[in-house]
Amino acid sequence: MRHGVIGRQDLAILFVACSLGGCAFLPQRETAGGSSAITMMPPAPAAVSSVGGGGNADAQNALGTQYYDGQGLPQSYDKAAGYFYRAAVQGQVNAQYQLATMYSAGQGVAPDASYADYWYAQAANGGDARAQNALGDAYTDGTGIAPDDTQASYWYGKAAAQGNAAAENSLGYNYNSGRGVPQDFARAASLFEAAAAQGNVKAEHNLGDYYAHGRGVPQSYTMAVHWWTQAAEAGNADSQDDLGNAFHLGQGTGHDDAEAVFWWTRAAAQANNPAEYSLGQAYFTGQGVPRDIEKSAYFFLLAANP
Repeated sequence: MRHGVIGRQDLAILFVACSLGGCAFLPQRETAGGSSAITMMPPAPAAVSSVGGGGNADAQNALGTQYYDGQGLPQSYDKAAGYFYRAAVQGQVNAQYQLATMYSAGQGVAPDASYADYWYAQAANGGDARAQNALGDAYTDGTGIAPDDTQASYWYGKAAAQGNAAAENSLGYNYNSGRGVPQDFARAASLFEAAAAQGNVKAEHNLGDYYAHGRGVPQSYTMAVHWWTQAAEAGNADSQDDLGNAFHLGQGTGHDDAEAVFWWTRAAAQANNPAEYSLGQAYFTGQGVPRDIEKSAYFFLLAANP
């Protein structure tokens, strides 16, 4: 056993123990900050008792996937969880990740954030970038485990190093805010750029904001509008509001109040509070739309009572 990652023989012993109704405790794993956490192995799902132990872990993972998706076999979350578990306890990393997502969503097993975190941690230690990002999220949100920004940034960093776009954006946010890492706008901008290049919508919005304010990158409303447009077209309400403001002010694009109203309307449809206020103003003054006092009052009411 190294760094708290249990080997196949250890797992086989634990599998038998859990299958008999007991559940062993794993040796504590040292986390990035030097503290220990996520140490109790969850019990086996109910479906495991009907299929027994051992077997080829890769085949079990494949069967879990087919049962989960209903491809070639009748769809069954219960059986999927059982096969993923049998593979997971033998160290099959994808099965560990999939089992974690099932505990998170309550598919085939009772929802349990702490059990999800356990299997995310196993897969993360096995190098799975999706699990590393999910573990970062768990530490950020305090889902099933105590919040810890240092741990969150550590695991986001592991996933980002493998090109996981969601982790790149989250780590960029932490560098922006100084959460768990020293505040570093240039580093945040670099991470937002990497994630935005992969189409991560949140990163596209964040990068637009960075260009608008010249934070970590040279100030450029033109570049801000470019990235806000990418995110706005993908449905990001904050970017839709920002793009409306850009058209209204003529920053990075031509002044066009009708286009501003178009984007504010899309943002307001998602209950974006600043866009609701801007629409109230537009209808009150008749900028970009025919003047309409009743519509103005409607949007002001929405903005005033979120």
